[in-house]
Amino acid sequence: MDQIANPHDAFFRESFGRREIALDFLRLHLPSVLQDAFDLDSLEIAKDSYVAADLRSAFSDLVYRLHSRDGEAVCFVYILFEHKSQPEHWVLLQLLRYLVAEGDEHRKQHPEARTLPPVYPLVIYHGTRPWRVPSRFHDLVDPLPAALAPFVPQFGYALHDLSARADAEVKGTVLTRLVQLALRWIFSDAPVERLAELMALIEQIDNRDTALEILESLLRYYVQGTGRVEEDDARRLLKQTADGDPLMQTWIDRYIEQGRQKGLEQGLEQGREQGREQGLEKGERNGEAKLLLRLMRQKFGPPSPEVRERILKADAETLLAWSERLLSADSPDAVIH
Repeated sequence: MDQIANPHDAFFRESFGRREIALDFLRLHLPSVLQDAFDLDSLEIAKDSYVAADLRSAFSDLVYRLHSRDGEAVCFVYILFEHKSQPEHWVLLQLLRYLVAEGDEHRKQHPEARTLPPVYPLVIYHGTRPWRVPSRFHDLVDPLPAALAPFVPQFGYALHDLSARADAEVKGTVLTRLVQLALRWIFSDAPVERLAELMALIEQIDNRDTALEILESLLRYYVQGTGRVEEDDARRLLKQTADGDPLMQTWIDRYIEQGRQKGLEQGLEQGREQGREQGLEKGERNGEAKLLLRLMRQKFGPPSPEVRERILKADAETLLAWSERLLSADSPDAVIH
């Protein structure tokens, strides 16, 4: 799997960028007074981006639009994702910048407007420490004389705490629960075991295409987001997945094969780097030959004496060509012909 800059943010965007997950989550966690005022079935995931580059490492930049029940007004619902491993004291200041950016963008898109739409900031947190930071903007300003209070912005945010220390019950459909549990368990001391539990939930997803997309996103997240789940762990869990679905099995086989080929490619590149560092043609040739023999043993079994002798005697250029040929070859002879 290719490395991504922020696996937490990427997993959240991939998951909550699905309308069915966002809708189910909001049905469960949006206050009833707002659900009475707005039509959740009208939910749209906006394509707009309001977050400046320096904020994108902290926020998901997902915007949901909701129509009022009378069909006349529109409410922008912002899901702002806090994905750090510790609480962010200045989240209110960040939210303020975010809301100002949204207001500016709304003015650009609606030059005739003289008002701004309402905003419901919702912070989703899943870090390892309790969330104990200011919840109202006035709490950040000290001192704040009563005479100045009317001139200082005052707003708050809703917090959904998914951390393992929180008592929040994980509710929703299989998809929604799976995503929330994945976020809650990402810092677990037993990430491989947790990943196995999550993969069991995937088997309950009726739509196979959706199941495959979620599976791929989940594996990428736990391999790159924990730093403690290896690709081999993911492939082992895949092999243990008891699913007779041909589509699922085909994807699993392809994933395992891609991982094996990637391992071969990485091994070849490591061998070339090691050889270059040695700085001697003979050392480079010996290193390439031993590596090629090891990779051929992994792919085809122990090489014959004839094949082994040809590889040990080959020059560096030939070894390089054979190594590249190994990736697509189906037999030892196809490598060194």
